[in-house]
Amino acid sequence: MSQLPSSTKVLIVGAGPSGLTTAISLIKHGLSVHDIVIVDSVTQGENSSRATVLHAATMEALESIDCAEELDSAGLHMEGMRLQNEQGSIFMTNDLSSLHPHTKYPYACNVSQAYTEKTLHKRFESLSGHVFRPLKAVGMKPSTSGLEVTFDSGESITALYVIAADGSRSVIRTNSGITFADPDGLTPDEMDPRTSQVVLADVSFTGNLDHVFRTDPFQGAFTIGEHGMFLTAPLGHPKVHSEIYHSEDPVYRIGFSIHLGKGEAPSRPSIDIIQKYIDQQGPAYISSDPSRNPTPVKVKNIYWSTRFRTHSAIADTFFKRVRGDTDKESGGVVMLVGDAAHIHSPIGGQGMNLGIRDAVGLGATVAKHIQVSNADIDNHSELLRDFAEDRRGRALKQIDMTKRFVWMVGSLMNPYSVQYWFLYLLGNIPFMKRKLVWQLSGLGNR
Repeated sequence: MSQLPSSTKVLIVGAGPSGLTTAISLIKHGLSVHDIVIVDSVTQGENSSRATVLHAATMEALESIDCAEELDSAGLHMEGMRLQNEQGSIFMTNDLSSLHPHTKYPYACNVSQAYTEKTLHKRFESLSGHVFRPLKAVGMKPSTSGLEVTFDSGESITALYVIAADGSRSVIRTNSGITFADPDGLTPDEMDPRTSQVVLADVSFTGNLDHVFRTDPFQGAFTIGEHGMFLTAPLGHPKVHSEIYHSEDPVYRIGFSIHLGKGEAPSRPSIDIIQKYIDQQGPAYISSDPSRNPTPVKVKNIYWSTRFRTHSAIADTFFKRVRGDTDKESGGVVMLVGDAAHIHSPIGGQGMNLGIRDAVGLGATVAKHIQVSNADIDNHSELLRDFAEDRRGRALKQIDMTKRFVWMVGSLMNPYSVQYWFLYLLGNIPFMKRKLVWQLSGLGNR
């Protein structure tokens, strides 16, 4: 392991997609790699794999820092999303090809977050970058030459700019005194109990289901029934399965909600639990129950699984000038990005996407501030403040959108409700379908 330096201009805490993208963007916009230190609390390859899709606006942002090509070739180009019931009858289809006049990526790129991280890490290393692992931030305080961040190893580093990319429980955000809460004042317990507990897993089945999943054009499937929601999606081309999971079998992402009234699911659900919920609320074509599926299939392997509670939260600011108690403790600047700045329901696949777009812009903004401030972080601070306010506004729009999606999913669980038929009619109006696709793509909220 390389020796952690005692000081740097920019310290990035967290080497997930947002942290790595920020580092690459900083270099792309003129900052020397020698002025950047990025640390992460886990060894490479141990990060979670929650996200599965890169939307059009995110692909454009990645292209601007030369990171789109490999991901685009490894991912499956999803040209639509089917909303269907448990028998496979289609409620509505969103046609992403309506994006053709607006972007060179008129689809969603389906690929495991683990592969996205690996690709970004490889790109950072090609720029002579290095991620220091495993180093978990445990504290931060102002010093005479910046902000001193300490780690569980006993090591520390001082930086003028500290970028918090360390997730929803960010140590950097907490030590900066920045609050983090639902913009509408809601608590996790006040969310819809039908959709606020979600299980995600990457699995293979006892049969090759490509004929089911890889339709032409390729469409994703989002199943909604009285028991809850269920997502099924392939995770890229065979190259992805091999490199990330060392699997010769196709690997698929599944995700489903569990009503909180049924109790809390295990943190890492087993194959038996996952099979149970596939049979109960998944589409019939992946069920092991012969009464539902004439050609039953079963889960063969679980490569990764997790359970989490979904809720929305946003930091009260994405930028803070942190000073000490005395004039000698001049301190530094803290910027938030990714889940450290905002979180929300995974419905719609927006979290990582907004974080990556935040990061591309953040790298460009911090690099510009360093170039024009003449080593005085209080010069031209409006550059950082204005950027942070703009990105926070975009995050609020995204949270509002995902809350509407959660309401829609809850309404579609009851086919006898007025809301169900209202959404059915609304969802089949061409203008409304194009509007929904536009919102999902991120092109209206770059």
